[in-house]
Amino acid sequence: MLRAARFLLIPLLLLAIVLSALALTSQPARPAAVFSGLGEQPLVIAHRGGKGLWPENSLFAFERASALGVDMLEMDVHRSSDGELVVIHDRTLDRTTDGQGPVAKHSLAQLQALDAGYRWSADGGQSYPYRGQGVRIPRFIEVLERFPEQAKVIEIKVPDVGMEAQLCEALKAHQQLDRVIVGSFYDRSLQLFREQCPGVATSAGPGSVRLLVALNWLGLANLLSPSYQALQIPEAHDGLQVASPRLLKNAQERGLNVQLWTINEQPDMRRLLDLGAHALITDYPDRALQVLGRSTQISALATE
Repeated sequence: MLRAARFLLIPLLLLAIVLSALALTSQPARPAAVFSGLGEQPLVIAHRGGKGLWPENSLFAFERASALGVDMLEMDVHRSSDGELVVIHDRTLDRTTDGQGPVAKHSLAQLQALDAGYRWSADGGQSYPYRGQGVRIPRFIEVLERFPEQAKVIEIKVPDVGMEAQLCEALKAHQQLDRVIVGSFYDRSLQLFREQCPGVATSAGPGSVRLLVALNWLGLANLLSPSYQALQIPEAHDGLQVASPRLLKNAQERGLNVQLWTINEQPDMRRLLDLGAHALITDYPDRALQVLGRSTQISALATE
């Protein structure tokens, strides 16, 4: 019995030593420059430019959301067959445009010839107010050029095609390294981007989110040294609560900006802000601004 106790005691002591060392050496996330000019109030992030209000991921949507006064524009990036970064969410064209097939099989010219407002409807398909109005798929650098001062959340949608380096070069060329958060559902893409573009704020990938949730559940979140600055999570996933009060508290203590997606109803917005959310990623940024007591009047758009 004594021998068995010793056998168990040694690994437990080693584990305690390792955990103590991690607790002593763990560091919170480094501050991100992108947040420095946004103030202390909760942030409103226009998901795909506010896809509930106008055609998603379009310059029109970004212009309207920016004029509305959102804090950040969220967008998705793919690559055309001739190597251009373009702003669109899906791998295929069918859901949002009058085109068909994979984005990656079309050239930039082919993509920009499509009507990106063709399928947008606010009334379940009874009307399509943006058809034939010149809404198109933008190049990523067009967004950078049109909104140089606007903070942005950029999602890499396709892994292992060199988008990480290309995205970094575009941000450098337009001097917007400190105006963005880069995210992805692919951990490898995020790791590559961090290696190629050190210092640029990123969000947690799926693996990092799972690790934080597990450490939080075990009461060991203080051991985490995040390589990212933003935690972009849903309130729940597959019926499991993700954004618990304890997780949000621990994430805040690790220096993370907690951004919840995709929050579209005002009662949910109020509840999650009360829970401690730092930002709401929403299809309806006007609703979030209203909840926060901020203006929902679109300011005059600059004439082109």
